[in-house]
Amino acid sequence: MRTLARWAVWWLALALLWFLYQGEWNGIEQVAAACAATVAATVAVAVRVQERTDVRLELRWLARTRAVPWQIVREFGLVTVFLVRALVRRRTPPTGGFRELEFPTGGARPAERGRRAFAALAITYSPNSYVVDMDEDEHTVLVHTLSPVPPGRELL
Repeated sequence: MRTLARWAVWWLALALLWFLYQGEWNGIEQVAAACAATVAATVAVAVRVQERTDVRLELRWLARTRAVPWQIVREFGLVTVFLVRALVRRRTPPTGGFRELEFPTGGARPAERGRRAFAALAITYSPNSYVVDMDEDEHTVLVHTLSPVPPGRELL
């Protein structure tokens, strides 16, 4: 019964989001919203049923979230300057690069899974960088950046 309730909540939220994004309320949009919400809610519930892992976020990692808004603003500035310079010089801008950073990736405990999920989400919020891979054996995270971030200025 709980699975059916989850599906119904997903369906309702996704159908309403469809109407919010479309801005119209007609028969075609109602059918489209119902079909899209049905597929998406089914996928959401199927994924949830298949993977029941616990994720817990440690307080010291949660405390780092206060740096995320500043990182977004700072890296937005980096990307803006980077793109303006590329336009002024009228040449193809560099494609960015990869950096491998030390990161305590951990293993399969809920707190370690939460740490990895937090890091991937927080780094990817910035407009300049995103997480490509995390290596649990080497305890590193591979990050792609468009414009170089000075060492020590990363969120990690």
